[in-house]
Amino acid sequence: MKSTHHSNPTLLAIALVAVLGVAGPAAAQRTQGEPAKSKVQAEAAAEVASDQAEAARASAETARQATSVSGGVYTTINQQADAANKAANQAVNAAHDARSAQSAAQSSANPKQGAAEAREAASAATSASLQAQASADSAVQQAYPQPAPAPAPAPAYTGAQPKQEVHATSSPPNSTLANKVNFEALDANRDGSLSKTEVSSETTISADFNKIDANHDGRITKAELAGGK
Repeated sequence: MKSTHHSNPTLLAIALVAVLGVAGPAAAQRTQGEPAKSKVQAEAAAEVASDQAEAARASAETARQATSVSGGVYTTINQQADAANKAANQAVNAAHDARSAQSAAQSSANPKQGAAEAREAASAATSASLQAQASADSAVQQAYPQPAPAPAPAPAYTGAQPKQEVHATSSPPNSTLANKVNFEALDANRDGSLSKTEVSSETTISADFNKIDANHDGRITKAELAGGK
């Protein structure tokens, strides 16, 4: 289960700049002349460093939990967890340095140096915390990858069948009638066509003579017979 960070290193980094009043040479000059303000800034820097260390430790713990999916095998998830833990240790060390610098600023006659060291340590803690968070995010992304988007659903079946185009042809119901009769035997006068008299004995033709006689000239040619019934 992924843990939630208690503080945001990025926001804390912004707060570090705002709280410490990093505004160029003018700010340094004011710090030089205002020991009390230097002490306040050193204390604020130490607080920021401590918060960064806490955030870094939370990131390292998140990364450590992500390694549970590795099943005991050292993977890139473990590498990221190690990087997060290393960065967290750096943040903790920087926080300790910031506290030491704060103590020096409080006890020194010139707290400027202590304030500067505290700011530097706070900056280091912030960088380390950001690195720990980046490593933890990478570990979590590898351990719990986002599922691929589901494919679009297929269109619902409505039961309707697509219409099929029907093309009319001139093919007759039975185009083999010419093969069933002996045209030459029926063509008594050898004129290349059959009259009703000539086909009177062939009932398969005489019964439908008028239908087979396509041009209705009273005679049936071979072509008409091939297209007859």
